[in-house]
Amino acid sequence: MIGLVVVTHSHLARELLAATEMIIGPVPRAEAVSLFRDQSVDLCRDQLAAALANAGADGEGVLIMADMFGGTPANLSLSFLEEEAIEVLCGVNLPMLIKFFNSREGMTLEELATLLKAYGQQGIVVASEFLRQ
Repeated sequence: MIGLVVVTHSHLARELLAATEMIIGPVPRAEAVSLFRDQSVDLCRDQLAAALANAGADGEGVLIMADMFGGTPANLSLSFLEEEAIEVLCGVNLPMLIKFFNSREGMTLEELATLLKAYGQQGIVVASEFLRQ
């Protein structure tokens, strides 16, 4: 089973996983990492490394979802790409998380990341445009 680490500024990661659990129930092999302004880079990296170890315990890989490309959570995540079976996807949103838990069985890490990127983009809707169709 592919594991998941959501890493964001402030408490967003924790709350995104809480919202996902509210909708679909328990979310096994998922970790939230919240980064704050007053934390050292070393502490942030250590927290992310621990979360990756927990989420990836069986070796099938871990997908890191960060809040935005270019931010500290994403930049720290990129430093783990050299490790085997880790992928980073930026721009995490609730539809992506729900799709992750409903799709991770039987997919490779690369296939799952590609699917979630497209699904996350589809989840961004201008409501008035949609309703006019």
